[in-house]
Amino acid sequence: MEGVTVKEAYDVLKDEGIYWMAGKKGESRLVKSVSVLEIPDCYEWLCGGEMILTTLYSCRTDGERLKLLEGLDRGGASCIMIHPGSGKIPINIDHLMRYADEIGFPLFLIDRKVPYSIIIKKVYELLLSKKEQELRKAQEINDTMNNILLSNGGACEIIEKLSSITNKTVFFLDENFGLIEAVFRNGDKSSVEKRIDKILDWARNFVENVPESGNLKFKVASFDEDHDVVVVPVESGGENHYLLILKRGKLNEYERKLFEVALPGTVTALKMDILKNKAILETEQRLKSDFFDDIINGRYTSGELMNKRAKTLGLNLFDKNFVIIVDIDDFERYYRENYEKGEEHIQKVKMDLKKAVQEAYRNSKIKNKIVLFVQQSDACVLVVGFTQREYLTERHKRELGDFFRRIIEGFSSKYPAISLTIGISSHMENLTELKRAYMEALFAKDLGAKLFGEGKIHYYDDLGIYKFISIPERKEDVLKDKCLQKLYDYDESKNASLISTLEAFLDSNCSVKETAKRLFAHPNTVKYRLKKIKEIMGENVLEDPQMRLYYHLLLKVMKMLP
Repeated sequence: MEGVTVKEAYDVLKDEGIYWMAGKKGESRLVKSVSVLEIPDCYEWLCGGEMILTTLYSCRTDGERLKLLEGLDRGGASCIMIHPGSGKIPINIDHLMRYADEIGFPLFLIDRKVPYSIIIKKVYELLLSKKEQELRKAQEINDTMNNILLSNGGACEIIEKLSSITNKTVFFLDENFGLIEAVFRNGDKSSVEKRIDKILDWARNFVENVPESGNLKFKVASFDEDHDVVVVPVESGGENHYLLILKRGKLNEYERKLFEVALPGTVTALKMDILKNKAILETEQRLKSDFFDDIINGRYTSGELMNKRAKTLGLNLFDKNFVIIVDIDDFERYYRENYEKGEEHIQKVKMDLKKAVQEAYRNSKIKNKIVLFVQQSDACVLVVGFTQREYLTERHKRELGDFFRRIIEGFSSKYPAISLTIGISSHMENLTELKRAYMEALFAKDLGAKLFGEGKIHYYDDLGIYKFISIPERKEDVLKDKCLQKLYDYDESKNASLISTLEAFLDSNCSVKETAKRLFAHPNTVKYRLKKIKEIMGENVLEDPQMRLYYHLLLKVMKMLP
C-alpha cells in the first residue's frame, strides 16, 4: 500500500501549529493524498486515504458535522484537519472530539495562522520521500537476494534473510504444501513447531478455497486468535510454491507496507532458485535414466565402470536393495476408453502417478532410502535400500506397505477408476544386478496381478513355485491335458463352475469349509461339485498330493492366459 501513516504525517506537522485532538486509535491509517473540502455531500469523490482540510463552513449544524465525520470515515478518508477560518461560525469541538474518539477517526485542529499550503507541501514531501525510501529499500532487498543466488545460496538463505528483514517466522512450502524451509523468530519455535502440520493443512485449505477472482498475490488471514498469516504464492514453471509469514497478533499497516516492499525481490529470487534447482534435477534425472537404460539393456562392457558411474551419480546402495515397479493396470484399455480426452489428458495421468509416488515417499519412512527413481511410460521404477537389520526383521515390508498405501491415497483421489499394482524384486547388493532385479519386479507385478489380483503389492520372493513356471502362449496349450479339457468342456456345455471350484478347493488346502467361504456357497454344494470333479477327472486328482500340485499349477497358468 502506498502512503504514510497518520502518525508519520503528524510527526512532520506538529511543529507547524497542528494539534492532535482526538481519534488516536486511528494513527496507523494511511494518508495517500491531501484534499480541501468546503462542499457538502462530498463522499462520492473519495478514493480512500485522503487527509481532509476543512473549515466546516459547509456544515451549519452539529448534526451535519457529525454526519460529515461519519461519511469521511465510511468513505476511507484517513483523517480530518479543521481550520478555524474567520471564527464567525461557532463549532462544538468537544462534541466532534468525542465522536472521533468513538470511531477512531483522527481529528486535528490547525492554528489560525497556518495556511493550507504549508500542510500540503509538508505531506507531499513526506509522501515522495517515503516512496523514494521504499524504492531504495526494495532495490536493496532485491540486490541482497540476487547476491545470495550469485554466491551459490538458495531458498534456505533467502528465507532466512526475509525472516530477518520482517522479524517474522517464515515457512517456504512446495507445490503440495510440504515444508521445504522454516525460520523461526520471536520465540515462536516452541509454540509453533508443534502445530506445523495444522498450519500446513490450514494453508492448503485456505489456498484451495480462495475464489479465482480473488488475488492471491498477497493475502492475509487469521490462522487462530493469536496469529495472522501472510500467504504468498511463488509461481515458477507452471507450479506454485508458497511463502507463509506468521505474525503473532494482528498485522498492522506498517508491516503490510514492509511486506509490499520486501516480497517482490524475495519472490523473484525464489523463482530463480526453483528454476535453477529444477534444471539441475532434470539433468541429474536424465543421467540416471540413461544409466538405468544402459544397465537394463546391457549397454556396458565393464561392471566396474558402471559402479564408478553410479557413484558419480550418487547412487549409493544399502545392505539390501529392491527394485519396485508401480504400474497402472491395463493402461492400454484406459487409453482406448479415454482417447477422446486427448493426449494431454493421458500425459497428465502419467505425471500425476509420478507426483503421487514422489509425494508418497517424501512423507513416508523410505524418503531417505530411495537410491534411484525413473519413470517408464505408465510405470514408475524405484530402487529402495534397507539395512541388514531392517531386512531380517521384515521392517522393509512394513515400510513398503505404508508407501504403497500412500501412493494409492494420493493417486486414487484423482483417478478412482484406475488401479495400481506394485511388483517388488528379491534383494540385490550390486548395481550390476539391476537388470535381474528389474525383470523379477516386472515378473512379480504381471504374474501377481493375474494370479492374486490387481491393485495389490506382489513380492517376487513370495511367488514360491510360480517363479519357475514356464508360461505357455495360449490357453489351448494348457488344455492339452485331457482331464482338464474334460472339466473345461463340462463347464462350457453345462454353464457350470467346476474349474473355479477346483481352484478354490486347492487354494483352501482342500478344506470344504474354507472353499465354501471363498465361493459364497453352501458346503453341501461344494461337496456335490467335488464329487462331480472326481467323476470327470478321476479319483486321484483330489487324493494324490502330486496330482493336486500339478493341477493347481495348471489352473493358475490357465488363469493367466487370454
